[in-house]
This record gives sequence, C-alpha cells and structure tokens, in this order.
Amino acid sequence: MAGSPTFYPKVPTGIAPDTGGGGGGADLAALGFVSVDLTDGWTLYDPDDLVDTVSHSSGVNTVTMNALGTGNLHYSWVNATNMRAPRWHKELQIPDANGAEQQVVSGDTFTLQVLLEYQAAASRFSTQMVAGIAEDATATVYNDIELLGAVLQYPKVGNQSGGAFGSQSGAIAGATALFHRVWVVSNFSGGRMGTPTYITSQSSGAILASGQRATNNAYTDLTTNLDVMIGLGTLGSQTINAGEDAKIKAWYRVVRFSLP
Repeated sequence: MAGSPTFYPKVPTGIAPDTGGGGGGADLAALGFVSVDLTDGWTLYDPDDLVDTVSHSSGVNTVTMNALGTGNLHYSWVNATNMRAPRWHKELQIPDANGAEQQVVSGDTFTLQVLLEYQAAASRFSTQMVAGIAEDATATVYNDIELLGAVLQYPKVGNQSGGAFGSQSGAIAGATALFHRVWVVSNFSGGRMGTPTYITSQSSGAILASGQRATNNAYTDLTTNLDVMIGLGTLGSQTINAGEDAKIKAWYRVVRFSLP
C-alpha cells in the first residue's frame, strides 16, 4: 500500500505523495507551522466568563481577563479532574496533497508538533496555558477533553517553565528566567495518543531541558472529529484580578500518513 502523506499547513514545493517506488525520501524542512491567531477562525468556550477581550498582533495573542475571586483547580490544566478554564478551539482540518481540506479523526495516523513561546504579560497572574489536540474541546470532564500537547506556565512573581502535557497531567522542566520556548512532538494512531516528548530552549536556541509525559489513553472511538485547542488557566488554585492579562504565542503542524 503506497503512503499518502498529508501535510499541514501545506505540501511544500517539490514534495509529492509516496507512490510506493522507494527512493531517497523528501526533505521536510520546507514544512511550515501554523501560527495561532485566536481572532481568526477560533471559537472561545468560556463557561465562567473569565475572558474579557482578545487581540492579536505580530503573532502574539493578548488575552485580558475578568476577575476570578476564588481560585480552584478547575481552572488549572495540569492535575485537574473537572475543567472550567477558557479555551479556544476549531476542528483539526488539514489539506491533502491536492490542497483539499480533510478532517483529522481519532482513528487516523498522524504526527503533531506544537510550539509555545513565553511572552511577558503587561499585568500578569499565575498563568498556565496549553496547546494541542483534543477529542472534545468543550467538555468539562477532563477524561472527555482528552488533550495532548504543550504546556507553559509561570507564577505571578517568578520564573517560567514548560513541558509536555497528556490527558490531565504534565511533565514540566524546572522554572528558569532563561526559558523561551517549549517544542512538543507526539504520534497518534489507531485511536490512541502516543507519548508527547518536549524540548525547552533559550531565545538563542540553546537547549535547556528535555523529557516526556507518558500517556496511555485511547479515544472513545475511531471516527470522532478531533479539535486543535489553546487553553488558558491558572497555575494551581490561584485568583485573577480584573484587567490582568496573558500573552499567547503558539504554532502547530500535523502530518498525516497512510501506513504501509
């Protein structure tokens, strides 16, 4: 069976679908990332009205918050059981080799790559943000969301950190003022999420840390439309003052395959 790779955001010039004839392969360096603009094509799900405004400029999404007077782990993406934090989502649709949009479903075989970059807030709260793929982005029961991807976090005062996130827990490197980006990669196949691995780096590109979050979760079935999702919440059970903000800068890309 010949492979039929599907690239997102697009198939680079000179890369054609595998026809099964062998050969030297293709250079995937030309593959681009999708830059996240939350003001363009994303839907906000915010059950407790914590988001006041969202704006976008030069790849950075600025989210200004309403007050959260009583902190709760329901707003913290890592180690929660129920989840009421705001999140933006859209169906994970990718163009095939001919440019036609195709929906990625839970039974597909594909690779996710996602980047989160630290951007200093103007008036920050204890922040935790996630970016990745979800089975149901609007669920409030964590095992129904089934999110996998990258996490970036920082306290109200102190250093930032990041790592990999799967289901409802993360593997997060030690906090440091040198942290700039976290890059996460994971494979999916046969209705199961793979293990997301992460590398964190400085603004110079120098590596800080690496690790993984072992994930052994299966989707409900093989036919559910998957979502790409950006989540914003608190680091632990912290509060938010009205007017405090977070800046989200993220990219993702997906390569879907037909296995031989």
